[in-house]
Amino acid sequence: MADLPATIRVSYGTAIALGLREARQEVAPTTAYLLWDPGCRGSCTFCPRAGGNAATDRLSRVAWPEWPWAEVVRRLGERPGPLRRICLQTGWHDSAGAVLPLCIEALRPTGLPLSLTLHPAQIALVDGLLAHGLDHVGIGLDAATAATYSRHKHREWATDWPALTAALERHGPRLEIHLIFGLGDGEREFLATVEAVLARRGLVALFAFTPTGEGGGGPPDLGAWRRVQAFRHLRSRGAITWDGCRFDGAGRLISFGLSPDDLVGRLADGQAFQTAGCPDCNRPFYNERPGGTMFNFPRPLTPEEARQAIADLELAL
Repeated sequence: MADLPATIRVSYGTAIALGLREARQEVAPTTAYLLWDPGCRGSCTFCPRAGGNAATDRLSRVAWPEWPWAEVVRRLGERPGPLRRICLQTGWHDSAGAVLPLCIEALRPTGLPLSLTLHPAQIALVDGLLAHGLDHVGIGLDAATAATYSRHKHREWATDWPALTAALERHGPRLEIHLIFGLGDGEREFLATVEAVLARRGLVALFAFTPTGEGGGGPPDLGAWRRVQAFRHLRSRGAITWDGCRFDGAGRLISFGLSPDDLVGRLADGQAFQTAGCPDCNRPFYNERPGGTMFNFPRPLTPEEARQAIADLELAL
């Protein structure tokens, strides 16, 4: 019989927001990020915790110190501060089906909306977890084509993608699909997968691949990344259609099917370039270092930042 874990990992920024750590931060998280991962069976090439490496306290660029579960839950209930949601990130583990409902029950008294992320191998858990009280489930698809999925996730697209689309057909906007741009997918093929998720009413959380050393390579081209962000934003709001967009022979997006003035007007508030994910998810500096290129802005953009992001699209405006 499964038991609630004694400890839970908490992102460093969340620990500061909860008063578990004393430090200053440039941007506070608006979601409390927790991590339950007793040893992930996944072997994602870009993850420092792959292959059951539960000893490291890193996930992406973020440190995740461990704290007593009861203390974290108490503080979430007593002093959420800027926190408006909880996101429980998880590893692929055989005990997930038994342990995760216990985690949900423990977090329910906080009164905060609750999201939970799963490895694609755990899609079969989605129906039961949503029925147990979650409002969103995130799926770490990450790669956008069969080739990059095999290379980076070491799994079969032909198995996982149909299972994912079937779950999207059932749950639509309660599922949020994680996609990483920069793993080798071309711009058009990456956006085709974004389109396939949005067409089924799912949400898309965009991540830029900004290696920390373990995966090699470099970040994606900034212009291509901004076009990907703009497509997700405009398409999810019904402002554009896939058929209305145009790509050149190399697969580069060259037109959204909008007039220059209309496009600029729809992007001028900068929301397209903020972190995309569940409601109130801002993931501060998950993809970048403070002071560096801001791939996902964790806060509203200034007018100048929004103008620069639009210029970064490298379109004829």
